[in-house]
Amino acid sequence: MSGVHDVVRSPGGNTIRQENQKGPGVPFRSKEMLDAWLEEFAAGGVGEGVAAFVADQDPVGGVDSGLVIYPLANATTSVYLAPIAVGVPDWRVTFEAQPEVTELSPEAVYALCREISRAADLCAFLQRKSVEHMAQLAADAEN
Repeated sequence: MSGVHDVVRSPGGNTIRQENQKGPGVPFRSKEMLDAWLEEFAAGGVGEGVAAFVADQDPVGGVDSGLVIYPLANATTSVYLAPIAVGVPDWRVTFEAQPEVTELSPEAVYALCREISRAADLCAFLQRKSVEHMAQLAADAEN
């Protein structure tokens, strides 16, 4: 699929290109929707202690980017979660280049592994919610 690419900024200032494919049944990942999904994730117990938040960004072309910031306490890199494209339910975790070397004790490495595991859980949850949302939009369009 080819389309127009929206350029947004990541927490570390790098540009992220997201394909913008508008059309019927396209999920609109608004800040309000993603905030509700993050609350649902936290309420489910899996996201306990997760400090993820939805980035405040100006919509590009009328569509929010869906950028979720996941701060890591045990690393100096920025980590964020984002859908790979508008109209596609797939999400990815992105680790930006680290500005400096990180040296960790074994305990801190284990803590970082737990953080990364929770980021993966959150990414899978957001992807599942996107699939459900797209299915609901398709069902609503049929009615």
